[in-house]
Amino acid sequence: MAAFNYKQEYQRYKKYYLNLVPLLQQPVSRAYTTIIFSFLAISLFGWYAIRPTMQTIFELKREIADKTDLNQKMEEKISALIEAQAVYQDIETKIPVVTDALPTTPDAIRALGQIQSLARESNVQLTSISVPIVPLVAVSTASGQKAGPTKVSDVAFTLAVTGMYPDIKNFLEGIVDLRRVTQIESMTFLLQRELSPEATQSATPTGTKLQVDLKLNIYYLST
Repeated sequence: MAAFNYKQEYQRYKKYYLNLVPLLQQPVSRAYTTIIFSFLAISLFGWYAIRPTMQTIFELKREIADKTDLNQKMEEKISALIEAQAVYQDIETKIPVVTDALPTTPDAIRALGQIQSLARESNVQLTSISVPIVPLVAVSTASGQKAGPTKVSDVAFTLAVTGMYPDIKNFLEGIVDLRRVTQIESMTFLLQRELSPEATQSATPTGTKLQVDLKLNIYYLST
């Protein structure tokens, strides 16, 4: 390989450069050169000037998209709340019925009062009643103690009624129809010796006087 002769190469490239200088000194060439360098300078400085603005625009677009998604979710929740409110308004008048059916306390006295009223309306005689010891009010949860899950509890009591068969039948049907949730757990029928003049020889004579011993359960919500 021939040795590199820098003097010779210098002279050759110097000739090219000297030939290029007159071309650059021509008006048209200088105008193009000025335009090209101006364009490059404007592009460079323009990029650094526009970059923060572009970043801000992208961040705003992303934030708008997030806000739009959040707004849609909020509208869905608001729609659900409106629907729930409409449903609540429809059943609001029925809430006392539910509360009466399943109170949050045993409320045995009130239940017995309803049965006594039913006995008078049915024209039967309440001859005996037995109620276990039950709390009159719900046991309050200690301060700071987490309440347990709600469950259905019951209070059992017994009673005996006497009356004519049709009246006894109406009394038992009335117990089933009580607003308070009441279950007849057991019942025993006893035929009284004393018969009315309307008594017949049928299996359940209309004028027959009966005694019925009942065991009832009344229910309530407890924790």
